[in-house]
Amino acid sequence: MVKIEDLMEKDQRTVRVKYIDEFELEIRYLPRSELGRMVEKSKESYWDKKDHTRLDRMNSDSFYTNFIKKVLVSWKGLTALTLAKMIPVKLDDPNQEIDFSFENAFQLIRNAYDFDVFLQNTCMDLDKFSGERAEAEKKI
Repeated sequence: MVKIEDLMEKDQRTVRVKYIDEFELEIRYLPRSELGRMVEKSKESYWDKKDHTRLDRMNSDSFYTNFIKKVLVSWKGLTALTLAKMIPVKLDDPNQEIDFSFENAFQLIRNAYDFDVFLQNTCMDLDKFSGERAEAEKKI
């Protein structure tokens, strides 16, 4: 009998996708089970004095940290001019290239709503990581 678990890829695929202008991202596929673990890992408990109960809330910084480390592999082509289309920035040099780093990725995902949504939708879009479509997008 064949088990689904035995057929699943252990190393998650990555794909290069264009976001806006010449800004390209390398994104890793995120299985639903991994997303659930990230959400659980990002919860923190607190005591509600009014109801005298322990409640959980999401720590968004913790979630973004785990999400970036798991999903966002790299980027290229992000300039100050492109960044200005995502968040308000000073444009001293519009062509200045912004390097990929965890800190830059964290600030971008935390402050650029559309970027956050794009990343979350893309990393779970199986079509982007499957067969011919994934190969075509890698060649962008």
